[in-house]
Amino acid sequence: MPSSREQTGDAMASMSVDRVDGDPVGPTRRRQVILTTVTVAVIAIVLFGVLPQFGDFGKATDAALGLPFLWLLALLSAAVLSIAIYATQWKAVVPELRFGAALGIANTSFMISNGIPGGGAIVLPTQYAMLADEGVDRTRATAATGVTALWNILATLLVPLIGVCFLVGTGNSTATWWGIIAGGFAGFALVALLLRALVRSSEVARRVGNGAERVANAFLRLFKRDRPLAWGAALVRFRESTHELLSTRWLQISAAHVSIQLSQFAILDIALEGLQRGSATSTTFATTLFAFGVSRLGTFIPISPGGLGTVDGIMTALLVSAGNATAADALAAVLIWRTLTFLPGMVLGSASFVMWRRRSASQLAAKLAAEAGTEPGT
Repeated sequence: MPSSREQTGDAMASMSVDRVDGDPVGPTRRRQVILTTVTVAVIAIVLFGVLPQFGDFGKATDAALGLPFLWLLALLSAAVLSIAIYATQWKAVVPELRFGAALGIANTSFMISNGIPGGGAIVLPTQYAMLADEGVDRTRATAATGVTALWNILATLLVPLIGVCFLVGTGNSTATWWGIIAGGFAGFALVALLLRALVRSSEVARRVGNGAERVANAFLRLFKRDRPLAWGAALVRFRESTHELLSTRWLQISAAHVSIQLSQFAILDIALEGLQRGSATSTTFATTLFAFGVSRLGTFIPISPGGLGTVDGIMTALLVSAGNATAADALAAVLIWRTLTFLPGMVLGSASFVMWRRRSASQLAAKLAAEAGTEPGT
């Protein structure tokens, strides 16, 4: 999942595809080396230090490969459905976008965000450039990329709250759970009211941005890094670019992002159900959803791309401690989930990126040839 970033509104539109082609404007080479080193170290620690504490990789792999054919078919079907649903986030913000183009943008974004340390610095300009190549104008592309990033974050925060609701519904009713539910829905209600106010009034957007900037600078002063952030003006520009989109398609956008989260959860749930078939005890749907949602919050920890390693460790631990799953079943289910949600996106994203770059190069060559009055390639 793309990480949150400072650029908003027209600032996103001002980024060019040069950040993808040449030396990145965002992370420096030294920072890139540091990010890569830290990422590899964290993943290695989780894979070879943390996860083996829960079970044996060999046994987990054997258990996964030993699933009956119908369970493997169900997992494959869920993975294919998850890939198809992933494109709906872009169809929701740009309805006329071709499904193939939406799928290409979604998978390319996934590949950059989840496979490249510091990839968050180039994912937005890449999305913007791919939308521009599909004929989406500057204003709409800015709105589409900004809203998609924001709703991605909100959906990731919503799923663990839904998981807690299911836990309470199955009898795990405690004051703590009810407090989490009340606080969570109050927070989402506040966000909804704030977004509604931002959409309706530029002045509200300016005040909220300026207020947030004052709070941020109060914190930054502790580190002697107080500086003008211009969040008020940026939020006004963001409001102006997203006003129509949020007014008319907020429901479709919300449904698309929740569906993406739940389709990925379905893979984990099917894997765990298949591994625990015939067992005396099994992990309930509610507990699995809770473990999935809470572990996905690890994507907000900027250590490894897409929470690779950190999410897996948290998910395995929660399935064992809260879900009564055996260590072998939990580890095998997480390995299946990671394989079917990560590898297809990386492969398809890499292919989509290469195809897009070749197509863009071909279109540029044709345009230059037409301007020069010659045939392309001559």
